[in-house]
Amino acid sequence: MEYRYHFTYTADGKVKTSSDSNEDFDFALTEGENSIKAVITPKKDIVIHSFYIRRDYEYAPDSRFFANGFQSWTDSREFVKNDKMEGLNRIGKSLYGKINGIDYVGDYTFVNEEKEAGTFHSHGLAYVRNGDVVDLFGSLTDRTGYTIIYADMNRNTLSISKDVEGVTISEPYELLNIFHMQGGYDEVFDAYFDTMGVKPITNEKIKGYTSWYNYYEKINEEVILRDLESLSGYKDSVNIYQIDDGFETRVGDWFSIDPKKFPNGIKYIADAIHEKGFKAGIWLAPFGAHKRSQLVKDHPDWIIRFPNGKPVPVGHNWGGFYGLDIYNEGARNYVKSVFNEVLNVWGFDMVKLDFLYAASVIPMHGKSRGEIIYDAIDLLRECCGDKPILACGVQQMPCFGKVEYMRIGADMSLGWAHTFLRKNMHREDVSTPNALRNSIYRRCFNGRAFLCDPDVFLLRRTNIKFTNKQQELLAEFIKLFGKVLLMSDNIAEYDENQLAIFHHMMDDDDTKLLAVNEENDIMFIDYLDGEEEKTLRFNVKTGAIL
Repeated sequence: MEYRYHFTYTADGKVKTSSDSNEDFDFALTEGENSIKAVITPKKDIVIHSFYIRRDYEYAPDSRFFANGFQSWTDSREFVKNDKMEGLNRIGKSLYGKINGIDYVGDYTFVNEEKEAGTFHSHGLAYVRNGDVVDLFGSLTDRTGYTIIYADMNRNTLSISKDVEGVTISEPYELLNIFHMQGGYDEVFDAYFDTMGVKPITNEKIKGYTSWYNYYEKINEEVILRDLESLSGYKDSVNIYQIDDGFETRVGDWFSIDPKKFPNGIKYIADAIHEKGFKAGIWLAPFGAHKRSQLVKDHPDWIIRFPNGKPVPVGHNWGGFYGLDIYNEGARNYVKSVFNEVLNVWGFDMVKLDFLYAASVIPMHGKSRGEIIYDAIDLLRECCGDKPILACGVQQMPCFGKVEYMRIGADMSLGWAHTFLRKNMHREDVSTPNALRNSIYRRCFNGRAFLCDPDVFLLRRTNIKFTNKQQELLAEFIKLFGKVLLMSDNIAEYDENQLAIFHHMMDDDDTKLLAVNEENDIMFIDYLDGEEEKTLRFNVKTGAIL
C-alpha cells in the first residue's frame, strides 16, 4: 500500500516542510508482512515539529473505527461514519478551564479537534472492523513519542502520526514502528501483544474494598475502621482493603497526614488492615501537587513550567494542581522518599497511583511527551519494586507489561445519567456510560497488557441513584470485563440478596465473555455463566435494561 508522508522540522534556523529526502535528511519507509517502519537519518541537527504518513483507505458503509482514548479516563469506543467525536467542551474551553489547565487532562493541546462527523483519532492503536474482520494498526512502542492514528471516512484516508514535537535528532531516528494485521478480534490482538513481547505481570485478581465511591475525600479513622470491621468476616472472599484520597492535608504533601481525620496516623490503619487478614492498599497522586501545598511553596523549582517560567496548571481537582518535573533531582528524590515511607515504613502492600498524566503534559528537556511518560512509569516501577501498582489517569501503552492493574475507563458516577455539567467538561470527566464503553472496547488489554479495572460495583441502597436492577447489571458487567473487583459499601448494611450478589462477584466461577455488539446505544453482551448462556441488554446512555 502506498503511503505519502509529511514532515515539518527546523534545520539551519529555518522551519521547513518536506515530503521527500533532501539535503537535510534521508527518509526510509519499509513495509513487511505485518509491519510498517519509518526511519529518518539527519545530515545535520534537526528539530522535529510534526510528522505523519497517509494512505488511501476504502471504508465500507458499515465500517467501525475503534478510537482508543488518550488516557485511562478518555472515552474509547467504536465509531461509524455518521458519528462525531467529542472534543473539549464548554467549561473546559472557558477561562476557568484555561486557568486550571483542563486542556492538559487530555490531548487537546497537541491533537486537532475533529470538526465534522466521520473523522476520528486514536492513540497507540486503532482498528477498522467490518463484521468479524478486524484490521489492526498498533504501535510497537511509543517511547519516542505518541503514535496517533486518524481515520477520515469522508475522504477515505487513514493517517499515522508521531507526536515528536520539540525533539532534536542528530542520528538515525525511528519515527514509526507499526504492527498491521487483519483477522479475528482475538487473533489480531494475540499476535500484536506477542510481537511486542508484552505479558501481564500477574494473573491475581484484586477483590475487596475501596473507600472512594461512598465517602470520597470525607474519610476518617472511624469510618475506615468501621467498614474494615464489617468486612473482616469475609476474608475468605476478599484480599485487599484500600483507602483512597482524603488522608493527606493536601495533595503533594504526602508526609502530612490530616490529624483530625487520622489522629493515630496512617501506619496505624495499615496495621489494622493486616490484623484483619487483608492486604493494605493506599491511593497516591505521586506526580501531582496542590497549588497551595507546602511542597509548591517550599520547592517551586520542582514544578513543571512553561518556557516563560510560569507553572503549568494540569487540572482543576482539589482547586487546581501542578505536575512534578521528574527530571529535577530534588523532585525525583522526593517521589522515591514517598514510596519508601508508604511501602517500607507504613507497610502498605499495594498502591493505586492516580493522575499520572501530570508528569508529561508538555515536551521538555528535549524530550517528547511520550518519552517523558515512559520515563515516569519506569520511575514508579523502580520505586515500587515488586509491590503491585493499580495505575489510573494515565496513558495506556507506556504501562503495557509495567503495571499489574489498570483503570481503563472514567470514574463511575453514583447514578447512570451523564449530567449537563459532566457533558460540558471534557472527554475524561466522571461518566458511567463512558466507563462502561471503555471497559467493553478496551477488553483487548485485559490479560494481555495488564489486568483491567473497570471500576467499582455498588450494592448499597443509600447515597446512590442506581436502581436495584441497574446495580445487579453493573455488578455482572464488571465481573465480565475486569479483574479488579472492588466495592465501597459498608457490608454490614447488606441484606441477603446483596450478600448473594457480593459472593457471586468474589467467586472464581466459570464466567466467559462470548460476544459484544452495539446498535444505536443498545449493548448486547453474550456470555457463559457456567454452562448457561446469558445476555446483558441495556441502553448504555440511559441505563434502561431491556
